[in-house]
Amino acid sequence: MNNQDMIRYEEAARMLKVLGHPMRLAMIEALRDHPWCVCKLAADLGLNKSAASKHLSLLKSVGVVEMVREGTQVNCTLAMPCVFDMMRCARFFTDDVHQQSKTSCQCPQGEPERLIEKQKIMFVCIHNSARSQMCEAFVRHYAYDRFEVQSSGIEAGDLNPLVVKAMEEIGISMNGHYAKSARDFIERDQVFDYVITVCDETSAERCPMFPGTHKRLHWGFPDPSALSGSEDEKLVQIRVIRDAILRKIQHWLESEEHG
Repeated sequence: MNNQDMIRYEEAARMLKVLGHPMRLAMIEALRDHPWCVCKLAADLGLNKSAASKHLSLLKSVGVVEMVREGTQVNCTLAMPCVFDMMRCARFFTDDVHQQSKTSCQCPQGEPERLIEKQKIMFVCIHNSARSQMCEAFVRHYAYDRFEVQSSGIEAGDLNPLVVKAMEEIGISMNGHYAKSARDFIERDQVFDYVITVCDETSAERCPMFPGTHKRLHWGFPDPSALSGSEDEKLVQIRVIRDAILRKIQHWLESEEHG
């Protein structure tokens, strides 16, 4: 074994050592479906912010999570979803773990799959309050292993609580979601493979240019913030928009998968 091999093994050993803590594994599980603000993640796991930040900093140091400051809060995302697969393989989260063979593995058998770098998607609408947020949540839910996904607004607004409720109705939590400005990503020189506008065409023309080379797509959906009526009446209309977005996302994911 040469020095290069030794360095690689030492790095792998350090990562495994960092992962060897129940609270850090709980954080990875929480980040599996959506990003979290550090404060909200800490509260959900029963930690104070300082303790949560220490655990997350260690996970960041080995590349498992990413942490980005947005104004006054720090938001974290799972940068290495394959770690969750390893945890599932180890059967840490099965109710009948003690009844199952510890020699069996849930990993696919046969030739190992070729590792493919995940493509990055940015969904943009006017205020990042509804349409782009739903798109982000759907892609993360159905294709987290294929895409890294973000959303933002031409101007940052507030997350629409009726949209959150409509998504929860179909089992998709938006905990950790918050409104972001497209400018924040541009100023950090973040590059995406796809930039997809989901507002009306006139507003889409106002979408700022992201750095790098990317495919720019436009999917127009009605604006939930423009809906009228009581909250119940608005919710009925938001469900229609939600379902239209879901159909578009599923069709697009399927077409991308089959080239």
